[in-house]
Amino acid sequence: MADETRELANFAAGLAYEQIPAHIRRRAIDILVDQVGIEIGCSGLPWAKQVRDTYGRTGGTPEATVLRYGDRLPVVFAAFINSTFGHAFEYDDANPLIHGHPGAELIPSLIAVSEREHISGRDFLTAFVSAYEVRGRIGWAISPDTLERGGPQQSTTCGPFGVAAGVARLLGLGAEGIRNALGIAGSFSGGLKQYDHGGGSVKRVFAAIAASGGIQAAHLARAGISGPEEILEGKRGLLRIYSSEYRPHLLVVPFEKKWTIEHVLFKPYCCCAIIHPAIDALRKLLIANDLKVDCIDVIEVRYPKGISEHAAIRYPSDLLGMQFSTSYSLALTLLKGRNTPREYTTTMLTDPEVRAVASRVQIREDAELRELSEKGHFAARVKIWANPGGVYEELVTDAKGSPGAPLSSDEIDDKFRSQVVDALGAERSEKVLHVLRHIETLDDMAKLPRMLVVEKEKEGG
Repeated sequence: MADETRELANFAAGLAYEQIPAHIRRRAIDILVDQVGIEIGCSGLPWAKQVRDTYGRTGGTPEATVLRYGDRLPVVFAAFINSTFGHAFEYDDANPLIHGHPGAELIPSLIAVSEREHISGRDFLTAFVSAYEVRGRIGWAISPDTLERGGPQQSTTCGPFGVAAGVARLLGLGAEGIRNALGIAGSFSGGLKQYDHGGGSVKRVFAAIAASGGIQAAHLARAGISGPEEILEGKRGLLRIYSSEYRPHLLVVPFEKKWTIEHVLFKPYCCCAIIHPAIDALRKLLIANDLKVDCIDVIEVRYPKGISEHAAIRYPSDLLGMQFSTSYSLALTLLKGRNTPREYTTTMLTDPEVRAVASRVQIREDAELRELSEKGHFAARVKIWANPGGVYEELVTDAKGSPGAPLSSDEIDDKFRSQVVDALGAERSEKVLHVLRHIETLDDMAKLPRMLVVEKEKEGG
């Protein structure tokens, strides 16, 4: 390993808008549309309100806007709140190659700073792609090993670095400033995953922790604080501490050789992304064989080795646990036919029928699927024992919403509409969507948050 952190910082600083292929810009805008919609749609959830109440009272310089409610707060607090909104209900983008939730980490952070600094939409989009690829390479270099070992969660582990790189770029710090911001971001990196065994709404703020850490790192770098030069590749750096199978060469793959943003997964289902291929496999089996819930004795789900632990809560005690429960998610598929936010409720959590169907689900590891994880696929093999009917099996290697089975931009737009229409109304929703879809033409990003404030909710929410 030799100076990978510095070379990655050089990549981040040097990316020009013209160097970003058109299809990558479109993918970045898809993430923007998806994330902004979720921020509005999930802003009224109990834990989202708790976070807003906590940080909304801090006062300070009114630099950036809390979406929907219109609070004006320091950048770091506005980003923390908006990022919580965007990660509040396991509906935000994921990435099976790099893991975590880059959209919820990066978009709120960069919008907040761009609002304060009056950055153009074109420069915002360039900074976002640059930050995504920094964050992506770090996640890529330690995946899937970190996830398999139950190591720290990728948003809180890798997210601060991506945010720091993007914000440092917006602040005009240059390559050396970005490298220094990355060095400082290492002190904000962490995040234990006990939530995937015991629940806890603190998971809802994991992307926000990355956002605030990265923002602080970039501003500290601007102020003159220094960080370790080899924060990624060094003896006590991220790679060695968080992974036993780290691959430092991936940190310095030129952006144009590999765009990790292409591996983004947009969620059609409101649960942990690892569960999505199991839902797809179950749906295919039900349709192809005309199976009904009453005739199903056992459902066996096989995940790649090590990954099954991340979605194996058998009897969840809260909604977060329910969204990390393969058994409950498949029970909802069987009983309700959908896995949208409307199904993941406290009523369903305690429903005896859901619990009974969930008890028929068994989770196993499948070593043969490990290679798919290494190549950036969330995969699952589902087998059903039916009576009458026999045994049925389906393997899904590309969940709906992933690059191998993508959601179209129209489908992402429809998801956006479903999230914002209640708050913004149909006409305003379309106007905002048009601005987002043409973000490169926006002369000042400060205009965007103003479009996303609901006047009647500005005071109390």
